[in-house]
Amino acid sequence: MDPRCSEACREVFLPEDHRIAELSVSTAALFPDQTFRGRCLVTLREHYTELFQLTPAMRIAFSEDVTRIAAAVSRAFSPIKINYALLGNLVPHMHWHVIPRYREDGVYPKPIWVSEPSGTLLPPGERGTLIAAVRRHLR
Repeated sequence: MDPRCSEACREVFLPEDHRIAELSVSTAALFPDQTFRGRCLVTLREHYTELFQLTPAMRIAFSEDVTRIAAAVSRAFSPIKINYALLGNLVPHMHWHVIPRYREDGVYPKPIWVSEPSGTLLPPGERGTLIAAVRRHLR
């Protein structure tokens, strides 16, 4: 991990048992709260807080990493839409949320932030099944 990261940044780097893959410039991991089945984080390995701080090549690589994970999630879970979020207000480290959406997710078609998440934490076996599904479809 980049030594410039604060403790808040370190929370983005999820434990090994949530990791899906090391990509070109980022790490993909299953988001702990699976209210939206297949939700992932794609976290830049180097410490930056804004897209404009990245070189053009790094921005392209980061975008490609996000695209690869989104495509794998789509193939694995067949959502009707994928939402993307890059905020950084709580954790000041570049990370994209890749959020599959389903008609039956409880808030569709509204943004996920219109209601409190249910806090769906999966047991290790089920979490491993989701991670394996994304990995199988990662190209």
